[in-house]
Amino acid sequence: MKINFKLCLFLLGVCSVTAVADEKIPTDAERVAGIQKECAEAGEAIKQRQAEKALYDRLGKRPKIKNLVTELLAAHSKNEKIGHLFVHVKKGPFVKNVTDFLVAGTGGKANYRGKDMLAVHKHMKVSNADFLAAGGDFEAVMKKAKYGPNEIQEVICSLASFIPVVVVQQ
Repeated sequence: MKINFKLCLFLLGVCSVTAVADEKIPTDAERVAGIQKECAEAGEAIKQRQAEKALYDRLGKRPKIKNLVTELLAAHSKNEKIGHLFVHVKKGPFVKNVTDFLVAGTGGKANYRGKDMLAVHKHMKVSNADFLAAGGDFEAVMKKAKYGPNEIQEVICSLASFIPVVVVQQ
């Protein structure tokens, strides 16, 4: 018996396309919940990595964190979904405050004197879609800067811990 490989490949392609078409696409709320679940499951591994070497050090300390924040503002500003939230943001204060926030939150020495997360984001009416867009920017900027998956995961999970405070529109 001779097998027609082209026909088999075509049929496999049709089957996989049909299977994908039948799958339910997760909502933004489901995607955010999935991130929160993944972060909870990674909690012990994150704590262990932090005990071995602070995220602050693995991110390259203040100078590299400042570069990361500068690139993040540029990415957010260009992002079609959330760029409108950054139209009136002043670069200097944003970079300083977010850098101080990240330095303090990742194990470095900083006096974050900015507003708390609720006060900063309340007027923005951040939705799950907005959070996903911002997190996607963070991930892309970190990948571009050659950070590893552990550091990206830890930053994303740190941000995800603020979802209950920041996300107001489900």
